[in-house]
Amino acid sequence: MITKNQIKYIKDLSRKAIRWKERKFVVEGEKLVSELLQSEVAIDEIYALAGWKEAHPNLPCTEISEKDLSRISQLKTPNKVLAVVYMFEDELNDDRSNGLTLFLDRINDPGNLGTIIRMADWFGVNKIVCSENSVDVYNPKVIQSSMGSVYRIPVFYVNPEEYFLNYKKQFPKNPIVGAAMEGEPLAEAKLPKEGLLVMGSESHGINQEVQAHLTQTVTIPNLGQAESLNVAVATGIILWEWTR
Repeated sequence: MITKNQIKYIKDLSRKAIRWKERKFVVEGEKLVSELLQSEVAIDEIYALAGWKEAHPNLPCTEISEKDLSRISQLKTPNKVLAVVYMFEDELNDDRSNGLTLFLDRINDPGNLGTIIRMADWFGVNKIVCSENSVDVYNPKVIQSSMGSVYRIPVFYVNPEEYFLNYKKQFPKNPIVGAAMEGEPLAEAKLPKEGLLVMGSESHGINQEVQAHLTQTVTIPNLGQAESLNVAVATGIILWEWTR
């Protein structure tokens, strides 16, 4: 049985300030919890309907009613199980620093970030580094749209200027490639196996401070009349061309 204090606590985790204070976040639904159980992410507590609990007899969890699940859920249609999870503990300067890294500058939409994480997982990106003013990776919409890839792709938040200076010292031969309207057509660009791909804000692109660190820019040619591409879609196209 779930208590009133637990209900309030779980609902409070929808707020970024509380998530970071407690260093916990919420995962909802059968798919995401199933992926969670196969990961190395530490789980604080699982709350589930009777049917889900009976199907997982060896897992410690708190049985709750559909009414209580709807009270703690942030989904329009609650889905059988919800877990409170500890934030990931990863170090930025680990052995995944080389290879293909994705840098996201001021990505504000949680759905876009979640989708980009999923694409990074698909295309074998080592890690994602975000500017400090990007959306929180533990935002419920980011977790949902990542479809479990968030457990596998480390995401970090940094001061861009400090990060790029350190990256260039550590990997002086690696290119820093940015997506820009005035860049070289993507199909004609020479993209190495290792490097840094920079994607900018949905509304404003890559800011000037970050642009100063780019060694190459690429663009996806516009063959129609659309004003712009969604940043998640553009990231997927560039990652495909890069890894191809």
